[in-house]
Amino acid sequence: MADGAVAAGHAVALRSLLLAVASGAALVLVFVRADWLALAAMAALLAYLWLGRRLFTLGTWVPVALSLAALAVAVARGTGAPVLLHAVDRSLFLAALITLLGTLRAAASLAPEVAQAGAYLTGQPPSRRYLSLTFGGHLFGVLINFGGLAILLDLAARSMRGEATLRLPPDLREVKLRRMTVAIVRGFGLISLWSPFGFATNVVLITLPGLTYLDFGPIGFAASFVFVAIGWAFDRVGNRRLRALPSARAAPPPGAWRGAAMLPLHVAALGIAIFALHEVAPLDFQEALIVLVPAYSALWAGWSGLRAGVGPAGGVAAASRDAWARLPRMAGEVGVFAAAGFLSVILLAIVPVDALRALIADLGLGPVALTLGLALSVLGLAFVGINPIVTSSVLGAIASQLAVPGLSDLAIALAIIGGWTGVIGLSPFITTILFCAAIIDRPAMRIGPVWNGAYSLTIFAVWCAFLGAAVALGAV
Repeated sequence: MADGAVAAGHAVALRSLLLAVASGAALVLVFVRADWLALAAMAALLAYLWLGRRLFTLGTWVPVALSLAALAVAVARGTGAPVLLHAVDRSLFLAALITLLGTLRAAASLAPEVAQAGAYLTGQPPSRRYLSLTFGGHLFGVLINFGGLAILLDLAARSMRGEATLRLPPDLREVKLRRMTVAIVRGFGLISLWSPFGFATNVVLITLPGLTYLDFGPIGFAASFVFVAIGWAFDRVGNRRLRALPSARAAPPPGAWRGAAMLPLHVAALGIAIFALHEVAPLDFQEALIVLVPAYSALWAGWSGLRAGVGPAGGVAAASRDAWARLPRMAGEVGVFAAAGFLSVILLAIVPVDALRALIADLGLGPVALTLGLALSVLGLAFVGINPIVTSSVLGAIASQLAVPGLSDLAIALAIIGGWTGVIGLSPFITTILFCAAIIDRPAMRIGPVWNGAYSLTIFAVWCAFLGAAVALGAV
């Protein structure tokens, strides 16, 4: 038994080491072009995925299987080494992106302002709680992604065990849980519209290298306020009974507002640093991002350690241990990202773009139909287990190569982020909803389609109306 436990521990450590090597190599490749290093890093990544394959879900196996099939076709057709190496680079970069963004979550786990902000947001009175949790889910998601979602959902679940809540009738307790849950999930989902640290934004920028963040980010940022208002309207109409009850709650800890005020400062500081490095160094936006995120995480952890009395080195060491412990459990997510990067390059080499362009012309599909079809594909395919990362990477790259008159890269980018935002709180196969279901102990089908379906389909329809009009008028 002891020997088995030791062997299992060694296997876990090996998986952490393999992913760390692959991610570290991706960082080095930002500054140095070395094919041998890319191939060695890819070998480490493949070994990591093979050892962690038991953590794969359907959403991971589908893009991984598609990648293997696409590779076989590419090799059979004699696809050149430069294309294959480019696919390896893209796969490594996206795998490193999700891995290194996890360092922010590790740093946040030590920061007292994060816990204070969570307590402050969940402790608001019912009249302000929806907007508080929506903006909280958004802010926490921007900064620490799924880590922020976990923090707020866990605090919401704990509040359900409070004395005041337990005195409510069972149906009203469920209404309160639903209200808090959808507020957090809706706020979190809006990061897909604009967050420079979010997966959707970075997939768009990698897939459509002719665009810059400022081409579409401000549009998504403005739309996020419209969608918050739509969500608030749904809450006002659907939760009249709960809002009419006397307010009985535990007040936030004294001074907790300071934590809520500090989180936007972290977002602003990291964002400014990334944009500044992008401007002064020969790095694109994503390269600046994966270089600075671990550096900022180390500084944040060091500052937290200093405040905790263990010193900067102690804080960095604690965050490093936390990040290292997470690596073996990331195989499913890393597999999706790696496959999405690989497919977005390989499929362009094997899909007959000219024939596809001719077919589109024969069918009479114009830029409006293609743009809305892309947005609908991102949403629809998520219901059969295909992650928006894969759909966006592959279909976005193909749509750009079609060079259909009137179908700009900006329109493609807006279609992607709109479809992604519409489905992130809707499909029961999306990681966000599965993550939420595990924390609050409710079925994913109830949280997504039942609780959040009307809102998600409404904002998707609003986005499609805006996007279709903008494309038709030639505004994008």
